[in-house]
Amino acid sequence: MVEDAFLEWSQRDRRSFDDFAATTVRRPGFEPWHLRVVVDPRGDVVGACFLVTGGADGCVDELAARRDRRGLGLARALLADAFADARRHGATRCELSTDSRTGALGLYERVGMVVTGTWVHRAVDLGPVAVPR
Repeated sequence: MVEDAFLEWSQRDRRSFDDFAATTVRRPGFEPWHLRVVVDPRGDVVGACFLVTGGADGCVDELAARRDRRGLGLARALLADAFADARRHGATRCELSTDSRTGALGLYERVGMVVTGTWVHRAVDLGPVAVPR
């Protein structure tokens, strides 16, 4: 579900579950409270949030809601829960990075987050690779 949500706007190859797990549930220091998952009545995952903490900082590393469940407050509830858990574990600040293509900036601002930095990604198409003879 997380990959499906991110690949709606990202132009990259799909990550395998093993790659996802290596950066979440198999990450050194992982605790079960770092990952929150929401399922629907059928047991299908419809939302997820992965939080990383270190000292006084919490970082929402991944947040996703299934496309057909967006606009219902699911991501907002996941964020609020993540912030509360981070606070209970000593964090005094939570942050995240986002891509403007996701359309989620308004959500983050509604939960009290403010933009503290902006990154610009630029690229150029270099054409086909020339093979030396």
